[in-house]
Amino acid sequence: MEPTAVQDAFLENQSALKRFISRFFRSVQDVEDVAQETFLRAYRAESGKSIAQPKAFLFRIAKHIALNQLSRKSHQVTEYLEDLGDSDILIGAGSLEDEVAAHQAVGLHCEAIAALTPHCRRVYMMRKVHGMSQKEIASSLGIAVSTVEKHLIKGVAQCGRYIRGRHGAEPRASY
Repeated sequence: MEPTAVQDAFLENQSALKRFISRFFRSVQDVEDVAQETFLRAYRAESGKSIAQPKAFLFRIAKHIALNQLSRKSHQVTEYLEDLGDSDILIGAGSLEDEVAAHQAVGLHCEAIAALTPHCRRVYMMRKVHGMSQKEIASSLGIAVSTVEKHLIKGVAQCGRYIRGRHGAEPRASY
């Protein structure tokens, strides 16, 4: 059986594709998983029709898979933070009132993040949760650094307004 155009493109561009994916993920395992999923999806898509530009097709699929996984991870972080209040991790030296206030603040911040537009939320989560630099985010999403900055400024401002609107409290600078 002869190799397909997608197979050839994947074999020829595998290292470049993995470098591209590593812009989204720090874990080697995550990069490998996305690369494998990219190949499988492209191969399945090619079974029904020929792909005119298989290299570009592979990179586009990889970008969509990576962004979907980042979005899924950000939702998992939000759910984890919401569930954290029910665990013993928050119980420490502080008073019960402090613990309740901290839990409410985290929950409110999660709500504020969830209220952001999808693009703004993605950039905000990549920066604040995944610790990516603005340059890394811009490179990963294929946007300008100034656009990343605009999304971050907008995200911080909207989260602040959301929190003030819900509790009338001034948000901390760490938001």
